[in-house]
Amino acid sequence: MSAIMQFHFREHWRDLRRGRPGRRFQDRYERARQENGRSGLVKRILLILVAIVFLAISVVLTVMPGPAFVFFILAGALFAAESKTVARFMDWAEVRVRNLVGWARQRWLRLPNVSRVGVITIAVVCAAVVAFAGYRIVYG
Repeated sequence: MSAIMQFHFREHWRDLRRGRPGRRFQDRYERARQENGRSGLVKRILLILVAIVFLAISVVLTVMPGPAFVFFILAGALFAAESKTVARFMDWAEVRVRNLVGWARQRWLRLPNVSRVGVITIAVVCAAVVAFAGYRIVYG
């Protein structure tokens, strides 16, 4: 990746991180429209293609929750820079996910240690079942 592309990626990532939850993706969409105008058609097409590749990678990596989530968010952010509808959805979803995570964190902190061990055990068993099922589907 060229130094210019790395700089732009870092700059855009910083903008997203500093943005206000519930508006950051729509603001990024508006900035992209102002920056590109009509002369950025090739750039827009390339960004959409990169977003599609990231989305495909996230689908392939769904058996591993961590990496799939990262690629899904990257694809969503790239699509949001090119589509106002996607930007609105990403902002809407971000607020809901933040609320859900806050709720889950509060519940987790209230649980006794025995219950936490039980929840972790159930989650590990479910992940193992999903991984085994995925293996069986792919490799027969």
